[in-house]
Amino acid sequence: MDQIEEVRRKTDLVQLISESVNLKKAGRNFKGLCPFHEEKSPSFMVSQERQIWKCFGCQEGGDAFKFVMRKEGLDFGEALRMLADKAGIKLESFKPTQEQQIKERLVEINHLASEYFHYLLTGHESGKKALEYLLKRGVTRESIKTFKLGWAPEEWQGVQNFLVKKKQYKNEELEQAGLVIKGGRTGFYDRFRGRVMFPLFDFRGRVVGFSGRVLEPDVKEAKYVNSPETILYNKSNLLYGLEITKEAIKKADKAVVVEGELDAIASYQVGVKNVVAIKGSAFTEEQVELLKRFCEHAALALDSDTAGQAATMRGLEMAENAGLNVRIIQLLYGKDPDECIRKEARLWKDSVKAAVPVYDFYISAAVKKYGVESPEGKRQVSGLVAPVLAKINNQVIKAHYIKKLAEVLKVNEEAVAEEVDKAPYMKVFEKQNQTAKPAVRTRQEMLEEYLLAILLQKTGEIKAWVETVETTLLTDSAVKKIMEKLKQNPDKNQAWPAELEMAANAAWLTDLGELTEDEEKLFKEWEKTKEELGKIKLREELAGLTAAVKKAEEEKDKAALKTLEQEFVKIAQQLKTGDI
Repeated sequence: MDQIEEVRRKTDLVQLISESVNLKKAGRNFKGLCPFHEEKSPSFMVSQERQIWKCFGCQEGGDAFKFVMRKEGLDFGEALRMLADKAGIKLESFKPTQEQQIKERLVEINHLASEYFHYLLTGHESGKKALEYLLKRGVTRESIKTFKLGWAPEEWQGVQNFLVKKKQYKNEELEQAGLVIKGGRTGFYDRFRGRVMFPLFDFRGRVVGFSGRVLEPDVKEAKYVNSPETILYNKSNLLYGLEITKEAIKKADKAVVVEGELDAIASYQVGVKNVVAIKGSAFTEEQVELLKRFCEHAALALDSDTAGQAATMRGLEMAENAGLNVRIIQLLYGKDPDECIRKEARLWKDSVKAAVPVYDFYISAAVKKYGVESPEGKRQVSGLVAPVLAKINNQVIKAHYIKKLAEVLKVNEEAVAEEVDKAPYMKVFEKQNQTAKPAVRTRQEMLEEYLLAILLQKTGEIKAWVETVETTLLTDSAVKKIMEKLKQNPDKNQAWPAELEMAANAAWLTDLGELTEDEEKLFKEWEKTKEELGKIKLREELAGLTAAVKKAEEEKDKAALKTLEQEFVKIAQQLKTGDI
């Protein structure tokens, strides 16, 4: 049998997708929220019989290989090997690409290095002092084993001798893995020396890098040294401990996010096991997306020092924009979770339980920073919090926090409401006068601009083209008004010249260079753009039908359900055939 087909046959697509998507039975199929685009009503369908998946919202679809490639950012060969490993199939005929071979080689090197460091910590005399240090810090022997902690001896060529002389790898490969640095009298020397070692795993359980911590906090060198960026390791994409805690996170539907490895281990030890640590002080967009695979809620407990506060501020808006429901943990003791736990485990657990909504945190952080005893303090607190409250869409929630801020500042609500109303749209705690980022345009808006830009490049008569535009496909925008005006009087020189000038200067025109000389090509681009706008309209209709189907299912209205399903199939077929 073809091994690709064998892997496909032995892979249960529903089980595979269920690892990252909450699927529910829907007749003969399964449905859930699409992992590839934001949606509130499920349009992502999985067929167990046919072993295929399809999202009727973003139109993505395929088999198990396509899902893994899309979800993990892998090429076909990497997806094949991953699924083969899960199915317990040893590939015989598949030949990986050169890049895949290099990655596999580096994974082997990192794994052996982690075994070497772990042995030195747990079974060798050279690691005795480091072991005593960890035990004194409250790290248990069980955790040392679970998190595969290790020790890099104070030697210039410790791991190098083990991997090169005993395991026959090359120094250049160790350099690629970030374990050695080129230079010195011997040509290469160990990057990690005299440090407790924390192996960094990706969520698939592969060692992709390391973090090394000195034993003495008052030494002149850096407290932590991390692996450099490699083809395996990117700190923005990694959450420490996720390979161990992901099941607890899925079960709780919540991740507790801390800043350091020891914070995560301490939390895990006292029973708060749905925990991960970020690398550094920044909570990145990639980390947010990674968490979204496993849960819908997060509680942030970053350090209460200046860097920790700044990291919290940067990460909050990013997480909320991605649809991750965020709360903030305010420690009942200490500056970080490890210190809090060492005082008393209950203090940490109570801190997690008492996590506050984001806007409560914004207010308390501003008050802590400036105080409210003086008029100047009140002005600064208001100046920081008002722009945040201005962005709240839910008017009830906004009113609640306007009232709360007024009570904190001991002023009337009208004064706070006025400040919120006039507050500029800006990120919290940014420097004054920093230009806010422009709002991101939707694909619909960009296509409409592009459609108008194409029309402006056409020479001569435009009436025949304008008459083919269905203005119901357009949003209530300047483009729609221009098109309606042109339908009445197809003279582009007289139809709202100021707005036409706006469109003519749009960035889209840079994409039309070679088309402007060939009207046939320009017309094809015109038709293609209209078709894309039509597809957006149909997808919106599908989304509405999906919600209606859900309601009909809940109400057990079979007649309505049949009609809705027929309409759904009809529109889905239109999208598939391009008959718009």
